[in-house]
Amino acid sequence: MTAFLLALASLCVSPLDQGAAVELRYTGALVKLDRESDGQAVKRFSLYCLVEKSASGGRDIAFLMDERGGGGWPWPERFGQITLGPKLQATNAAQLRLLQEHNGTNNSIRIPRPVFEFADKLQAGASWNNDSTGFEVKKVTKIQDRECWQVDVSTNFGRKRTLWVQKDSPLVVELEERLFMGQGEEYSLRMKLESVETLDDAKLAKVKAPLAMLLKLQADLARPENDQNPELNDAQLVKVTAVSDALEKAAEGTPFGRLAAVVSRDVKSQQQRTGELAQLGKKFLGQPAPEFMLKLLEGKPVTPADRAGKITVLHFWEYQGEPLVEPYGQVGYLDFLNSRRKKLGVQVYGVAVDVRFADKAQVVQAQRSVGKLKSFMNLGYPLVADDGDLIAQFGDPRRIGAKLPLWVVIGADGKVAHYSTGFYKINPDEGLRELDEVVVKLIQDAKKTSDSK
Repeated sequence: MTAFLLALASLCVSPLDQGAAVELRYTGALVKLDRESDGQAVKRFSLYCLVEKSASGGRDIAFLMDERGGGGWPWPERFGQITLGPKLQATNAAQLRLLQEHNGTNNSIRIPRPVFEFADKLQAGASWNNDSTGFEVKKVTKIQDRECWQVDVSTNFGRKRTLWVQKDSPLVVELEERLFMGQGEEYSLRMKLESVETLDDAKLAKVKAPLAMLLKLQADLARPENDQNPELNDAQLVKVTAVSDALEKAAEGTPFGRLAAVVSRDVKSQQQRTGELAQLGKKFLGQPAPEFMLKLLEGKPVTPADRAGKITVLHFWEYQGEPLVEPYGQVGYLDFLNSRRKKLGVQVYGVAVDVRFADKAQVVQAQRSVGKLKSFMNLGYPLVADDGDLIAQFGDPRRIGAKLPLWVVIGADGKVAHYSTGFYKINPDEGLRELDEVVVKLIQDAKKTSDSK
């Protein structure tokens, strides 16, 4: 009888209060709502959460998101920790998110937390507002053998989301949300709780060991918020390399094991690519630049004679008008550099790399796309078209897995003085400092040569 009463009592306790730490596992899908898709998911995902009680009376939620289909966040953005205060409101900026590619544009989709922050308001017929969002408790219903409050969430545009929150608990059991991407295309986001497990001290310690390493690594990388670039810089690669083996060992047999393996593979791949890029740069640096011709978008040619005696900056990038995705190839900073240095003998050329320039049937479409970007960014430096032949003369780093932009600086003496791939580290007050320092030195060298004659 005593055992029965204890078991009955445990059923009345919130799953989040049955121990110091609880593991939650969710699965979900993003479904396009139209006749053609026939209800098929364009993305599936799984969410792991470790929920711990904090000393302040709130909760810490460590999370790991795994996405399949339609793109996804780079590994440093797939995990994190949300800190909730005693009233279950977040006290830090970490968020649960998906990243869905739609017609060439990445859309960040926020996922509600598994711990409902307004649990103290849940009662029959309750309704309340939080800023511009309204909440209404509709009814009690059974979801997965759990008694749940059905909570409808609305904005000025109508009902946005429905949550099913376990009765007498802040635990979110299921959710469904309407969202739109592109030109008003409708999707349904669905997520449901698959399991709840209370961890004893030994299991908790095993899980927290790799988690602590991951959170420290994430902080050490200091990536910008919402960074969608999977590439790490040299300093970041060093930091990941220093811990990747230990992380993989500590994470074995835990929910973070798969992520640790991804980290290890990724850092080795990027290191190899970095080495190959360094060799590619060495091949060109200090050597006479290949003889090449440029053709402006308007059709006017730029000959070697036109560039003679000038410092030439070539910025190889797609220059696509759609989608317009930040940081826009850093062309805004490049335009600023051009405006400051062009009177000193510097000429910047934006090289729009697009295979469509080689196809008479698509060349006009390619020109329009580049023109749209030029107009949008109000660029003052000339743009030239490249169907792939010009960048091939400079090694085309895409062939070894790197991504554009490629930056090549040719001195007034005709030799390659700078060769770099990817985005520069930016301080808004300094712009493209690394590139500008190269250009300024070449300006000074050219002046010294001129003065000595």
